[in-house]
Amino acid sequence: MSNTNLTHEQEMAVESHFSQYIKIFLILIVFTLSEYFYASIFANHAFIVLVLGLMSMAIIKATLVGLYFMHLKFEGKWVYAMLIPASILAMVLTLALFPDVAMQPVTEENPDLEGVETTPVQPGAAVSILRASKPVG
Repeated sequence: MSNTNLTHEQEMAVESHFSQYIKIFLILIVFTLSEYFYASIFANHAFIVLVLGLMSMAIIKATLVGLYFMHLKFEGKWVYAMLIPASILAMVLTLALFPDVAMQPVTEENPDLEGVETTPVQPGAAVSILRASKPVG
C-alpha cells in the first residue's frame, strides 16, 4: 500500500505529468545546446542575424517554461487577462527607455577611455600629483 493518500487515478496523473516534465526538460536542453552552436556558427555573421536567431530560441524556451513548469497551460483563460497587459507594459517600458539608452551620441572614438591621459610617461620624467586646492571635509 502506498504512503500517500492519493487514489490510483491521481497517482497515474502524477506519473504522466512527470514524464511530460522530463520531455519538456529534454527539449529545453536541446534548445540550449542549439543556441550555443548557433552562436558559435553565426558569430562572424551579421549581428542582427545572431540576435534574431538567439532571441527566437529564447522566446520558445521561455514559452515552454511558462506553459509547463509554471502551469500556465493548465490555467483558465483569466491568466491571459493578466499576462497580456503585463506584456504590453513591458514593451512600453522598453520602448520608452530606448531613446535614452540606445541613442546616446558618441563623441569620441573610444568613449571608455574618456578622461584618461593618452600621453605615455617617459622614463625618468617628473610626475606631479594633483591635489585639491581646498581641503575636503
